[in-house]
Amino acid sequence: MQITERLENEIVVFVIEGRIDSQGAIDLDEALQNAVDSGHYRLVCDMKNVAYINSAALRTLADIISRARANNGDLRLAALPPKVRRVLQIVGFDRYSAIFDTTEEALQDF
Repeated sequence: MQITERLENEIVVFVIEGRIDSQGAIDLDEALQNAVDSGHYRLVCDMKNVAYINSAALRTLADIISRARANNGDLRLAALPPKVRRVLQIVGFDRYSAIFDTTEEALQDF
């Protein structure tokens, strides 16, 4: 898995590629925690190139959403492939977090 990030209008955008398996979840957690620890509470995960997501990654996302919202921010998920979106819907994550068709829509929602 590969994660790149950029700052766009005070919003950190993470572009995630590959499988978010056990090691990927650890890497994702580290990247998101570093952003929040640095005072960035408005975050977007561009997931258009994510092929798989495991439960550890969902825990990481839920934790970051809670931390961001506690600081008047949020985490938006964007461009999820159908399989990944379906997993999030099955576990009810789509009721907990905003999911957008594109990264641009997620950015504009802030």
